[in-house]
Amino acid sequence: MLINMDLNADVEKKFGAKLAYVRKSKKLSQMKLADMVNMNFNYIGQIERGEANVTIKTMKILANALNVELSTLFNFTF
Repeated sequence: MLINMDLNADVEKKFGAKLAYVRKSKKLSQMKLADMVNMNFNYIGQIERGEANVTIKTMKILANALNVELSTLFNFTF
């Protein structure tokens, strides 16, 4: 089975864009979100730009901090 790497990058960018959208809708800075989840704010920026390969565990931590279901961060219509 071949996996299209461009498709994977596209999902990472969409996830990151949705994370940024939800974070901003909650009026949180990257720094504040990073503090809430005990991560470096640069890492939050990398996630939001689709540059980081994020684990499901990290995704769940971010969703919990934003008080949304994990599935919300995968709903790319916004």
